[in-house]
Amino acid sequence: MSASGPQDGGAETAGKTPLGPFRRRSRRLGRFLPALWRGDVSTQVYLVALVIALIGPGLLFTAILLVRYAGTERARFEQDARENVRGIALSVDRDTAGLVSVLQTLATSPRLKDAEFANFDTQARLVRDAVGLDLLLRRPDGQQLVNTAVPPGAPLPRGSLPFDREIAAGTQRAMVSGLLHGASPNAATYAIAVPVSVEGDIAYILSFSAPVTRLQALVARESIAGWMTGISDRDGVVMARIPDSAAIVGRPRLGTLRQKQTDTAGVWEGKDRQMRPVTVVEARARLTGWTVGAVIPQSLVDARLHGWIWAFCGFGLLVLATSSILALSLWSRVARPLRRLAATGHALERGEAIPRISSPVNEIRRLGEVLADASIRLRTRSAERDRALAETERGLSALRESEARFRHMADSAPALIWMTDETAEISFTNMHFEHLFGEAARTLAGDGWHRIVHPDDLPAFSTLFREAFEAREPFRGEVRVVDRTGRVRWLRCEGVPRQDDTGAFLGYTGCNVDITDAKRAEEHLLLLIHELNHRVKNTLATVQSIAGQSLRRLEGDEAASARAAFEARLLALARVHDVLTRESWEGAELGTVVADAIAPLDGDDGHASRFRVSGPALRLPPRFALSIAMALHELGTNAVKYGALSREGGRVAITWSVVRDPDVRLILRWSESGGPAVVPPTRTGFGSRLIERSLARDLAGDVQLLFEESGVVCVIAAPVPPPTLLERRAGLTDLPLPGRHEAGTGQRPDASRP
Repeated sequence: MSASGPQDGGAETAGKTPLGPFRRRSRRLGRFLPALWRGDVSTQVYLVALVIALIGPGLLFTAILLVRYAGTERARFEQDARENVRGIALSVDRDTAGLVSVLQTLATSPRLKDAEFANFDTQARLVRDAVGLDLLLRRPDGQQLVNTAVPPGAPLPRGSLPFDREIAAGTQRAMVSGLLHGASPNAATYAIAVPVSVEGDIAYILSFSAPVTRLQALVARESIAGWMTGISDRDGVVMARIPDSAAIVGRPRLGTLRQKQTDTAGVWEGKDRQMRPVTVVEARARLTGWTVGAVIPQSLVDARLHGWIWAFCGFGLLVLATSSILALSLWSRVARPLRRLAATGHALERGEAIPRISSPVNEIRRLGEVLADASIRLRTRSAERDRALAETERGLSALRESEARFRHMADSAPALIWMTDETAEISFTNMHFEHLFGEAARTLAGDGWHRIVHPDDLPAFSTLFREAFEAREPFRGEVRVVDRTGRVRWLRCEGVPRQDDTGAFLGYTGCNVDITDAKRAEEHLLLLIHELNHRVKNTLATVQSIAGQSLRRLEGDEAASARAAFEARLLALARVHDVLTRESWEGAELGTVVADAIAPLDGDDGHASRFRVSGPALRLPPRFALSIAMALHELGTNAVKYGALSREGGRVAITWSVVRDPDVRLILRWSESGGPAVVPPTRTGFGSRLIERSLARDLAGDVQLLFEESGVVCVIAAPVPPPTLLERRAGLTDLPLPGRHEAGTGQRPDASRP
């Protein structure tokens, strides 16, 4: 024993030299190879070899499948992304094609060929109201002729768009501009224009001015959460993007997005503004030439593979656990260090750091190191969890503060603000409710709000709210309420549905504005209109008196005839004025105008009427009605003096119809029969000039006065002006179809019919 001591010490000393570890490994390998050849190896070696033989090929095969699956999943993801981007590009093309179709239809309007810009302005404003976009008509030199963005009659400036020169050069196709900068990113626009040809030459340029928010809405409908989807023009300037449109619109497209093209056409790899790896998918809109792109974070692209990666890791951990159990059962001689490792579990559970376990077995030693490192990481994660909880608490505090600010703002607003839940129960009202009605908000729950609505308006308002609530649509209405003093007040009520991020219906948010004063002013205006009508009638009476006094000193038949004609025309004008007064000068029914014009000519002696009147219901503007009435008065006066009404048995037929060719036109015909033979006059009197010239000019139409032998015939053809805004609101805009007329009854038309 003593002899072996120095030798062992010498070996230990030699092991401390730089070549010591290498020599020890060499000796072990030298002993292992003969032992492996003889089959004389330890259980540890066989166990390691068995684990490698059983698990290695499976793990390798699984890894290969995972790599193949990753490639296939990525290709499928890129293809789906391309289809989404193409869908947005097609939506942009469809929207642009629809606007081009509207412009091309307007470009064929006869009003443009006849240079009737005032009439075309009216037509353009109707299209503006339907489409929601302003129209601009200008000459190739940039002089604007019609601009629906300014009030009618306002002076129009000179200005052009980038593609005007190309259109003026003779192109016959529609043009779409890129981004046109505005005062703010959301105020930026883009233009769509078509040429207007007159006799083969391009005379005008007709265009829409569309806000980029229109493109923003198209992108929003088909964008995917987590993606940055946008549209850039042909110069690479961003026109729309979801999200953060205000910060990006108007800026050039980021160059780092397209650093490397993948195997899929239109798909690139690059980095975003924060230099994070992204996948970029692009498609070009054929009609506009714009580029639609989607920027997808690489984390979303790889998200589909996370499940398989976790499964693979879990499988590996399972295999590792099984191997550990086998090792524990076979390596009984290392049970002590393993028990020490097991004893550290409680400390690990409590989040305490565990000491490193030393063992001659490399695997056990490594396991001890892993557990020690894991304990340190768990302590780190616990600290991170505590910080996350603190951040969450701060966020909740900020949310409560935000809600308090909202309530303060709502209570400070000069309007009544309210909210309901998804069952139509009132969940919030501001303090203005309690100030106006003297009741707390909780008393309005259920049907409690019925008490504050005027009984006469409750059924209609309840129906309006119920139908809007069932359809999940915005509503707007006016209703009378009774305040805390018992005074009746008018409120304009507006409500819009409220949804969460998933589209689930949460209830309604609304605002009620007191309009008792936009109502008293309206009543005062009606009173002023009636006073004005009264004064106009007094003025007509004064004119009649002055004319009578002026003509009184004249003598002879001509003076008497002039006096009678003047008074008759003045009375005819007064009768039409009465009709317009009843209608608040918003227009008059043609049947009523005809009835008032022929009433003095058709005696009420119990005999059948000498007039046959027929025609559809048609509402005329004030100036139109005055011109028709004066013409009928002149025709009637001539018929009484010289025509069909100058003898018994004479008859007059007054008919009218409405045709579309393609504009809406009125055809009115006066036809006499049964009177003396007609001899064409040798000179044109005042009445004929009034009918043929003044009437045609006032109506912007054609008037034919024919002196046929059987009786005088007058045909009036004039375009029917479009209805006014008040007539559209009152539902008086329906025109009869061509060929649908009222049957002639041989009686006077009813002046009281609507």
